Amino acid sequence: MSHIVVDDNQAKIISEATENVEVRDRSGKHLGYVAFGFTAEDIAVAKRRSASDEATYTTGQVLDHLQSLEQK
Repeated sequence: MSHIVVDDNQAKIISEATENVEVRDRSGKHLGYVAFGFTAEDIAVAKRRSASDEATYTTGQVLDHLQSLEQK
């Protein structure tokens, strides 16, 4: 995974944030966000999925399946 190193001021802004932090370059171009925690919507979706009878798969099962597709 790629990473960047932020300066002390940037680290303070991120660590004290109570919502997502938008990241821009010097010219103001939007680069992305530093996500803050889970939203109420994220939690609601997780609860719905957890209560569902829909099949679930572990990460290992998904990776095994993807690997089997590459071998065909």
